[in-house]
Amino acid sequence: MAIFIASTKSISRGNGQSAVASASYRAGVELEDKRYGKTHDYSKKHGVMSADIILPTALAADNADINRSDLWNKAEAAEKRKDARVAREWLINLPHELNEQDRKELAHQFAQTLADRYGTIADCAIHQPTDKEIERGADPRNFHAHILFTTRCAEIDDNHEIILTDKATIELSDKKRRELGMERVSHEIKEVRQIWEQIANEKLAEHDHKLIDSRSYALQGLNIEPQLKMGSVATKLERDAYAEAKATAKEKGEVFDGIAPVTIRGEINLMINERNRLVRTRELADLRESQLFIVPAAPKLEYKPSNVSNNELEQAESVVERVKQARIQRQIAKEAADALEKQRIAQQQRDMAAQKERERLLAQEKAQQRRLEQQRAQIAAQEADFKAQHDHISHQGLSSQHRLLKIIDQKSDFGQRLNTLLHLEQQMSAWQRYRSESSTTDHQKQLIDQEKHEIGSLITSHSKQLLDHIKSISDLSTRQAHTKALERVFDDIKDRQQSALSPEHQRQMRTVSAEINGYSRDINRSRGMSLGF
Repeated sequence: MAIFIASTKSISRGNGQSAVASASYRAGVELEDKRYGKTHDYSKKHGVMSADIILPTALAADNADINRSDLWNKAEAAEKRKDARVAREWLINLPHELNEQDRKELAHQFAQTLADRYGTIADCAIHQPTDKEIERGADPRNFHAHILFTTRCAEIDDNHEIILTDKATIELSDKKRRELGMERVSHEIKEVRQIWEQIANEKLAEHDHKLIDSRSYALQGLNIEPQLKMGSVATKLERDAYAEAKATAKEKGEVFDGIAPVTIRGEINLMINERNRLVRTRELADLRESQLFIVPAAPKLEYKPSNVSNNELEQAESVVERVKQARIQRQIAKEAADALEKQRIAQQQRDMAAQKERERLLAQEKAQQRRLEQQRAQIAAQEADFKAQHDHISHQGLSSQHRLLKIIDQKSDFGQRLNTLLHLEQQMSAWQRYRSESSTTDHQKQLIDQEKHEIGSLITSHSKQLLDHIKSISDLSTRQAHTKALERVFDDIKDRQQSALSPEHQRQMRTVSAEINGYSRDINRSRGMSLGF
């Protein structure tokens, strides 16, 4: 009778696994792992009956194709996390009652169904027990399929090449699935197990074989205690001990009838088998006693009392109870370990986030420091250029072509003072031209505005001083000539530099201009009175 096995597990980097290595081992081929820079060679592995790549129907209809090496190297390249799930494996037991072709069709039909359901690509490898494994105690009926699926959906790009895109729905977290209105992953896995049950039973029914059931023994109403999963380590220890004992018996010429288990799991499973046998025997005896059990082809109904004592059943049930308690304690320990692991991961994530934040702030601080240094360097260069311009403007003499020089006596003290005023006006014009140049920076403009402000203050103060100097001259004609010259020079400066002056200096210039013009009118009236007008 076929047994039901349909289990799944993730191939994860967090467990030190590689999709390329896993595919190489299950298919029994040599593959190059580009991510890790190594080659996995399992081409000498025995027991691989077939290994085929199965695409979703939509991709196959578009004549897409991909080889095993490209597929699993793409699966590795698509993941960036160091603990990423790079593949998902489904392990199914293939009914030994079917022939090789039927088993292959069955495995491929299941792989195709899941490939279409999730949009992923399957790599289906069918295994059979080797002679060496059978000699070491393996069940010769153990035909099974290892089906590796990509964790990401497969699509065709513009170059008609297969690419892996988003995570398949079965790979999403329960939280994400809830947001999408989907059941938990455990419910999804239960549905896939039922899919395998349906597909396998259709094939078994075609050949009138007994069907399999994905439900637990309890839900099936069977008083059968499930065995513990042996695992690869315990299985190897049992098989090694079996092979060694068998070889020893052969050397001694003794009949070999098996050995006692050498692992704790093996001993527990032996007790569970014995318990199940005793329970089954007692159930059969009860059926005989109630005359509900008829032995096929029996010539005569004859009651045979059960040889199973209540004491034996109690001992068997006691063993099973201890196993159940051990399972409960193991589950409690597992849940506690899982909780601690979640806490550790959460703390690790918080530490990583804090470290990233520190690194971000440090990088931000360094970038800001670099910007400040660049700004300081730029400002220093700008100030150096400004200083050179300042030296040039400051030391540049008054142009001999200045239009007002002809009204000034260059040799007189008053003429020298007017020259100073004209020189200040020339500097103001030079700074204004420098400010209007496209290459002048904002910082340089600020420095220029400071210079212009200072020059504007000097012009007004110097003009007041000149006016005071004129007022101190006793000769009326001289005062009138100097005032006229000052009035003309100052009005010219005021008109030419109006836009260059600040509002404050414009008010000051108007005030000084009013004083000069007023004094000029006063002198003219005084001169008219002295002449008898």
